[in-house]
Amino acid sequence: MGSVDAFDVCTMPAATAGRRSARRRPPAAALRPMILNYTGFHTEFTSPRRRLELPTGCVTLVFSFSEGLWVSRTEDLAAARLRPVARAMISGPRTVPAIGVHSGVVHGLEVNMTPQGCYRLFGVPMWHFEDAHVDLVDVLGQQGRHLTERLQALPSWTERFALLDALFCARLDAGPSPAPEVYGALSGLWTNTLSLARVSAETGWSARTVRARFREQVGLSPKAMARVFRLQHALRMLAAGTAAAQVAAACGYHDQAHLSREVKAMTGLPPSRFVLLRGGLAPGSALDRMAGRVSSVMLSG
Repeated sequence: MGSVDAFDVCTMPAATAGRRSARRRPPAAALRPMILNYTGFHTEFTSPRRRLELPTGCVTLVFSFSEGLWVSRTEDLAAARLRPVARAMISGPRTVPAIGVHSGVVHGLEVNMTPQGCYRLFGVPMWHFEDAHVDLVDVLGQQGRHLTERLQALPSWTERFALLDALFCARLDAGPSPAPEVYGALSGLWTNTLSLARVSAETGWSARTVRARFREQVGLSPKAMARVFRLQHALRMLAAGTAAAQVAAACGYHDQAHLSREVKAMTGLPPSRFVLLRGGLAPGSALDRMAGRVSSVMLSG
């Protein structure tokens, strides 16, 4: 089952003082190749908060137990058009940021999973989730209609996580098995051991087939996933205080200007602003959704 990790986050100035408590736990062992973690959260602040969600290459399913949560995906943070979050919403892999805003009090649970895990557990082509927020009911139908209410009614996070374990374990054979060639290509892109040109050769497929399988089982093209993975490596180095010129060279950008353009296009922030707002937090901090990734930044105002 795994232990439950408890942590608190309070990163806003005194004028907006409050607390975010959370409980995080890995899923049942059989689900760990597909699901990264469960996180239950309960936030109480005295004023609204804005949180920037960055591209990570992963999928997030959010169950909202309270009202007053809005979300938008946008390349222009100032022009973001927010809409209310569904009681259970899936956010797929993307190459642009999202903004989440809540009224000060928000309560719920999130499930972070790999794209191929989502593909297997829900049995839906991953292009369905590309750069979109999808209601769980649209994916699971009647089975997903009252799941949020069932989770909210349980008295503890341990019991809520156990219900999700049971649900997802029962769905292990519900969807198609992801292709091992796609998994290998993703692993190579993440570790920088495969260039885009070598992805097709390593799978034994044509470039056209590789793109089609990625769209089906990942939701983004190999080129788009490579951009997301390179961004994550760059954000990790920037967050650690590495100079932008050094980050550009280490992560394979043409130069520092190329790094700046890509970071701005994919996060809505120039690198210097990202570093300032990040405030020195290490990847996988309590602010982030998963270990080893830079997923979130708090926005002021």
